Amino acid sequence: MKTISKATSQKGATLIVVLFMLILLTLVGVFAIRTAMTTLNIATNTQVGQLLSQTADTPLNQVYASDLSRMVDLSGVVGFAMQDSKQEPGKEYIFCYKPTSKAKFGASFSVATLRPPASKTAKATVASGGAAAFCDLTKDFGSSREAVVTQVSVKIPNDATDLPVGALLGEGSDASVGAPIAKNVVEQQRIRVTTTSIFPAFAKDIKVAQACIGVDGANPGYISDNTSKDTKGFRTIANCLADLGVPVNSQTQEFHLQTLLTQTEKP
Repeated sequence: MKTISKATSQKGATLIVVLFMLILLTLVGVFAIRTAMTTLNIATNTQVGQLLSQTADTPLNQVYASDLSRMVDLSGVVGFAMQDSKQEPGKEYIFCYKPTSKAKFGASFSVATLRPPASKTAKATVASGGAAAFCDLTKDFGSSREAVVTQVSVKIPNDATDLPVGALLGEGSDASVGAPIAKNVVEQQRIRVTTTSIFPAFAKDIKVAQACIGVDGANPGYISDNTSKDTKGFRTIANCLADLGVPVNSQTQEFHLQTLLTQTEKP
């Protein structure tokens, strides 16, 4: 008797199913890894952004909290800028924010004076000051975390025509009776402070990033403040670093300083 074997269409089906399952598991694994990496990148970017924002805000808060009488003397950047700008307005007075240093905040001996460039894409020129005013991205960190470096710029605005009427009147002034400034106010001054916080660890080439800030009097960087009429749209340190992919946060705050006389004895 002859036995006839019948071919079946299910031959090798198990192998195909196993291969399909392996492909499916591989795709799931790849998707999970990509999702985890995206989540990590988002968390890292958020953390970096918050750190930069907080660090850039710290020097501004220090100006708020500073004693006005000490701020406007010539040993500090604000007092130096107020006096020097009378001779040549429109300049920037820059210094590196070093909270771990024992030196006075914005001490004038560590300040450099920058003239705005002739074109929107050019770098500034140094009128006075040297390397001490320019942050070193390899060591001038704002804390022991050694993560963020902050460059600070002070400018005395000369575009008062943009201010609303009465913006510079002192508190208690009454212009309607011919006294635009209160009797005890002897001086009122606008100053504009720009802070630029940088995360240098993300720089592909630290020397190229350093060139955005500047190195010394012979190798300055770009300006920090381009909000005035004469520097509108000019390239800044923040623009340069952002183009290099370096995380950066720039904040600008304008202050109105008033010096008041207080009578302590009868005349």
